[in-house]
Amino acid sequence: MEEKLGENIYLLIILCTGGVSLLVISFVMLFIHNQNKLLKSKQQIHDAQMNYQKELMRVVLQSQEEERKRIGENLHDDVGSSLSNLRILTNRLNTTRPHEIENYIQLIDKIIEDVRNISHNLSPPALTLFGFMGALEEMSDIINDGNDSFLTIINHAQTISDQLPYNVALALIRVLQELISNTVKHAAAKKTGISIFMDNGLLTIHYTDDGGGYDPNNINNKKGMGMQNIESRLNMINAGYTIETAPGMGFAMFITMDPHQYK
Repeated sequence: MEEKLGENIYLLIILCTGGVSLLVISFVMLFIHNQNKLLKSKQQIHDAQMNYQKELMRVVLQSQEEERKRIGENLHDDVGSSLSNLRILTNRLNTTRPHEIENYIQLIDKIIEDVRNISHNLSPPALTLFGFMGALEEMSDIINDGNDSFLTIINHAQTISDQLPYNVALALIRVLQELISNTVKHAAAKKTGISIFMDNGLLTIHYTDDGGGYDPNNINNKKGMGMQNIESRLNMINAGYTIETAPGMGFAMFITMDPHQYK
């Protein structure tokens, strides 16, 4: 009797231990499941926030481009036409001091050229007419202004780059304009370069300048508005980038993207 009772107690202990183990295992599995569900929910919220910010930035940039286009067209059509008419009228003037008229004409020509450059920067017509490379060449002509050694462009992937959708090509033009603007303002560079090529199936744009460079690890070198705009535009078209720079060693940025994602 005592032996049977001992066996029953032993069996009961085993059953209780097994039950407690199953309960612990179930609790652990439930905890892990809830944690995974929570992490998944947090990731979904994060992705939704990122998508919202990306869409918001796309709408803002699109609005900016539409406003740029409107202002650029008004400058070209209204101001440009008025200046051209003024030049024609100036040529018809009779005066005993023709050298003064010539000075006025030169000044008007300079203003016309400035208005043309501003309007093209605001809304590059070459991008629509001649594609990405045409817009780059127009930008180069404006920036170099007779000094062909300042900006050089080499494109080994023109066929692919000219097939980019308009919004992608325009974003890249804006990024390159911002990079050149930063170089002119801060780098004291004498030369800049843009190289375009394919590397492991990725379209790569390599921008360089021979300016002063900076220490990227220095906390004082915070991202300015220009760099933030560059990041926003590249994020909008799913392009990545890396920066190589150091004090006295110039600046370089590699922009990479898969051109097939836009088809």
